[in-house]
Amino acid sequence: MTMARPIPLHQINAFEAAARRLSFSRAAQELNVQQPAISRHISALEAELGLPLFLRSKPRLTLTKEGELLAEAVSQGFDAIRNGLDALRAQRDDGTIVVSASIGFASLYLLPRLAGFQAQFPDTKLQIITRDQNADFDAGQCDAIILFGHAGLQGAQSRKIFGEDMVAVCHPDLLPEGQALNRPALAERTLLHMSGADHSGDWNRFFDGTGIEIPKPPAHDSYLSYMVYLRAIQNGLGFGIGWRPLLQEFLASGSLALACDHECHTARGYFCSVTASGAVKPGAQRFLDWIGQQE
Repeated sequence: MTMARPIPLHQINAFEAAARRLSFSRAAQELNVQQPAISRHISALEAELGLPLFLRSKPRLTLTKEGELLAEAVSQGFDAIRNGLDALRAQRDDGTIVVSASIGFASLYLLPRLAGFQAQFPDTKLQIITRDQNADFDAGQCDAIILFGHAGLQGAQSRKIFGEDMVAVCHPDLLPEGQALNRPALAERTLLHMSGADHSGDWNRFFDGTGIEIPKPPAHDSYLSYMVYLRAIQNGLGFGIGWRPLLQEFLASGSLALACDHECHTARGYFCSVTASGAVKPGAQRFLDWIGQQE
């Protein structure tokens, strides 16, 4: 079945204003455009529908029967949009701060510390929305955002949370006699990889300076989600890369072990930034200051 082409929103907008005011000129003034633009948009809409929407009579326009039907439908649609926007504004004005973070960071770093934030700032509520990759975010949908890289959100107030200290980890049973390996020995083992753009080169960073180059991994040793990647490491499927602040719980409990005597430090790290919507909310600034002081 052939789907109808979507009608451009500017045509609907022009029609709605002209139908409400029964004047192309007044509609043009309202939308801050020239009157011929309104006439063109409506003519294009009529051509697309194959129906006249206005009787272009003087002294003012008159809607046809079809125009009245469309005007009612468009008015209801615009009312629904306005109601939805009002509902969203009400939610965002209730003191709740929306924080966007990767699933791994939210699960392993933020949530274990969240009770401390709520105890310190009981009137500021946090809503956590999660994603798997830095690229998968919309700064317009949150008040604060956690990003991995060399800096926070461009042009925004930001704080560094912690720097990148990469360690190799594995299930303890994979280490002979419980001893950590050197990098040449580690390179001969099954290495599990992250496939996202930010982390696909992590093993090569880890082996930098050794002359060891890690080949492209087979698909079954590559993971997009850090949480799935971490579970694969815990289940003994191979050796992986991790960051100390995200792994302390597992290292302390013994469910993971440091697999190598080398630790890799880079200029990258985790940063928190306040977005444009968060900049006008005191709670977002409190969250930014708080998370920048965590250990």
